[in-house]
Amino acid sequence: MANLTLEEFEQCMTVLADGGPPEKLRDRLCRLNAFHSRRGLNSVKTISSRLYQLSSGLRREVPATHAFQALWADHIGHRLNEDVGGKLDELADKINENIEGSGAIKDGCDDALRACLNEYEELLARRVGGTAARLDTLQKAYPSVAEILRAVPVQDVPLDPPDEGGDHDHHDH
Repeated sequence: MANLTLEEFEQCMTVLADGGPPEKLRDRLCRLNAFHSRRGLNSVKTISSRLYQLSSGLRREVPATHAFQALWADHIGHRLNEDVGGKLDELADKINENIEGSGAIKDGCDDALRACLNEYEELLARRVGGTAARLDTLQKAYPSVAEILRAVPVQDVPLDPPDEGGDHDHHDH
């Protein structure tokens, strides 16, 4: 999978802070054992830097990685319902049809891959916002796919209205 840059990771943490105080995010991460000391962690930038360092950019299987992934999955999953999650899963399968097992793009599949990526990211962006959609997609992407994503602008689409009736079936896509 592609590795997030420190800047992208900081954007993830900003999304997770969701406009709230950084201390709230820090405390949530502490409860998940992401780090032992809260000292000096008073901004999203310092929290991001510490978590990125502890997890080696999410490459290490350590509590910091697991804490981030739990918060991220919760943040994204609560904004998806079963229908949207199913559509995202179908689109992910279409994306994967254009990629070799090694992560390389299959010959002649570049345009099809780009179209599927665009459709996937647009659907996700309508539920979670363009920045969160891009960052979520990057976390799952092969390096070859991440290169494509980083070369195009983030989706700027309006959010869909919340589901009627409060039916918020959490979906992990």
